[in-house]
Amino acid sequence: MGVSGNGKSTVGKLLAERLDWLFLDADDFHPPRNIAKMASGIPLDDDDRRPWLDRLAEVLQQHNQQRESLVLACSALKQRYRQRLAPEPANIHFVHLQGDYALIRARLEQRTGHFMPATLLRSQFADLEPCPEALTINIDQPPAAIVEQIVTGLGLDHTFHSSTLADGLAFPEAPRWYEGELWFTDQHARQVMRMQSDGALTKVIDTPDLPGGLGWLPDGSTLVVMMTGRRVCRIKAGKLEDYADLFGLAGFHCNDMLVDRQGRAWVGNFGYDLHGGEAIKPAAIILVPPGGSPRVVAQDLVFPNGMAITPDGNTLIVAETFAARITAFDISTNGQLLHRRVWADLKGAYPDGLSLAADGTLWVATPNINQVLHVREGGELLGRVFTRGTPYACTSDSHNESQLYITSSETDDPADARNRRSGRIEVACIR
Repeated sequence: MGVSGNGKSTVGKLLAERLDWLFLDADDFHPPRNIAKMASGIPLDDDDRRPWLDRLAEVLQQHNQQRESLVLACSALKQRYRQRLAPEPANIHFVHLQGDYALIRARLEQRTGHFMPATLLRSQFADLEPCPEALTINIDQPPAAIVEQIVTGLGLDHTFHSSTLADGLAFPEAPRWYEGELWFTDQHARQVMRMQSDGALTKVIDTPDLPGGLGWLPDGSTLVVMMTGRRVCRIKAGKLEDYADLFGLAGFHCNDMLVDRQGRAWVGNFGYDLHGGEAIKPAAIILVPPGGSPRVVAQDLVFPNGMAITPDGNTLIVAETFAARITAFDISTNGQLLHRRVWADLKGAYPDGLSLAADGTLWVATPNINQVLHVREGGELLGRVFTRGTPYACTSDSHNESQLYITSSETDDPADARNRRSGRIEVACIR
């Protein structure tokens, strides 16, 4: 994006070639009357740009629905134009190629064969509004250098694609490696499952309720969340037994769970009726200490979801899904969560399940953009996995961090998931 003559078409073509993506130039979508108006030295107004922007937004939406990546060179000068192009911005990233008037005017005066005269540059600068969400890059450098800055800045220098290990599932969630096998809950099939590394599946147990998060106590027994009943159960001798009742503490369905080495379980919950269309309400994280009474240890989170604890046991990291952020807390000696802070702002991408890497970075499943993001504390994007289905959670094998295992589905609607059986276990080599 940016004013005419800033090099967005040149850089855009090089970027598309670098990524092997489609390139589109917004100038090619102008109706003849717009081109004639600009060629005669008259700047476009909002009425001129409206149908042009609508057409571009339609093209972007079509490619997004087909999960096809592309680079679009477009002036997108005003914030409302950008909002028109990207009403749901998480899957569209703006890069502002910025330069001063004198430099760009000199370039325009040397350009031939374009309908935009240099005399309109002042009007473009007058219309240009700041784009806070954009990656901004100075154009006073070679185009190839600009391309590399874009690739690095958007985490596109390390991109991976997944393959399917197992399919035919309803809605797989909460993947955890335990004793050499991948355990997960097939939520809308109401089953706890485990999978060998070659994709062979074994049913562990049927559940009378939607199973959520999984974890293991120090004695090796398995804990599983019963979502609508708002309780935690233990699997013992092939049967479920009650472990903790959370009904009076959870605002709505319980969700993911993390169990630490001491056997303490942290459980998130929706906070509101998500599938019933209720407005977002804040939710709590509930601690279930071994042999103790459950209690709330953090409040006012927006859909607390996937969690991780740092190896030193001092920090809990949690995805706040519909706040599009990762949040961190210090863990006190009694398990209370203190000193809340933003670990990473995901800028519109919704974090669901996550996996903490050995180097302290996170792999985060973001279903609204159909990617798993590799993120450093502070929000720096390090890489992306493009998945086959919509990813809801991920985990890596502690013995082989080069393999990232991802649970995906085409839908999270309970009835649709049971009927379609589009759930998958995917794997991506991330080295």
